[in-house]
Amino acid sequence: MSAASAIPVFIDTGAFYARADEDDNHHEDAIRLFGGIRDGDIAYRPIYTSQAVLSEFATLALYKLGHGTATTSLRAIRESNSINIIPVGKPVFETAAEQFEDYDDQQISFVDHTTSILADERSVEHIFAFDSDFQTLGFSLVPDDGNRALE
Repeated sequence: MSAASAIPVFIDTGAFYARADEDDNHHEDAIRLFGGIRDGDIAYRPIYTSQAVLSEFATLALYKLGHGTATTSLRAIRESNSINIIPVGKPVFETAAEQFEDYDDQQISFVDHTTSILADERSVEHIFAFDSDFQTLGFSLVPDDGNRALE
């Protein structure tokens, strides 16, 4: 994979959760895509996520999968050399709050709005997620949207 052919991607809570939960409907897709990215077979680089996503993931994993799985998964993400964890500072938080208000006809999480702002700031067009909220916000979904990286 060359740097020129790589596509930046932002990883959402649902992708991390599907990877951690063997019973999740998207677990096998998550395993294949994370493995393909790790092995360099799928050209997604740089890889981003945020403190907000990890907070949401850790809480969800804690309640649904237990403390051990939550901490092990969170540690693995934090120690990864390939995942860039972006902080959510005040300007991003304020912009996400405005966007959250603007989408009053939608039920898109506040964390998804922060992801949208952070992804836009980095010219990221692809979100690794399993829900359509990011399509509503103007992003392409990985592995959906005609992306056949999993095949």
